[in-house]
Amino acid sequence: MQEKLARRDTTLWYHQILVESAQNILGVLSGLNRLYFSAFQFKRMGRFVEQMAIAPADLSARLEGLFLQEPPVAARELEDLVRETTELVDIHMPQVDTALAKRKLGWRQQPWTPAPH
Repeated sequence: MQEKLARRDTTLWYHQILVESAQNILGVLSGLNRLYFSAFQFKRMGRFVEQMAIAPADLSARLEGLFLQEPPVAARELEDLVRETTELVDIHMPQVDTALAKRKLGWRQQPWTPAPH
């Protein structure tokens, strides 16, 4: 979808998705680590992430890196972070159903083709 996004002038929307996704990852991991998290005026991410015993490796640097990488690279890294976070939920909170999140991982929009007559 990267080509489509570039043609449609989606810079703000793209960054909004990155921000919301990073906040969602932090929110889930905060729950796993029993830490209070609010996206409102969130500051000092590195210090906050350091408190997490349960988190993907190099989480803080990887989240920051999403905003510095080219969109295709950032999208793959974001997907990896979501996958790793989902795996941690499966391990530490097996009562939570992660099936829907797992089904969406790796999904790619397919080109439109007309239905046969």
